[in-house]
Amino acid sequence: MLATVREIQFPQHGDERGKLIALESLTELVPFEVKRVYYIFDTTPGTVRGKHAHKVLKQVLICVSGACTIECEMPDGTKTEHRLDWPDHGLLIEGLVWHNMKEFSKDAVLLVLASEHYDEVDYIRDYDEFRRMCEGHSSDV
Repeated sequence: MLATVREIQFPQHGDERGKLIALESLTELVPFEVKRVYYIFDTTPGTVRGKHAHKVLKQVLICVSGACTIECEMPDGTKTEHRLDWPDHGLLIEGLVWHNMKEFSKDAVLLVLASEHYDEVDYIRDYDEFRRMCEGHSSDV
């Protein structure tokens, strides 16, 4: 599977009463069927979450309140950081991508749309194992 990290700008709809963002599965913005939704909030200062990669799972991350930073490492070793600080911005992560979530503001709520139900077998939680798996996938990037 091709490893991809892509920032997304969601179209806003609204008027003087407020704004609305609508997301639908199997579109350019969410290119998979959403099977699981979860959110992270009330994080302790200095917390780093994630610290893993997935074998199959695709996800869109949206900080619907506050802000946080997502660090991503691609199979070729390329590293990027993405600051999610507005609810009309998201981050699509597909394929073998190591990711850390950090620098949560006190009011941060990080919403995640996931392509699969929770399955511990899909997680790669050991960084050295991730790097070994990447050796066989570097041509996919």
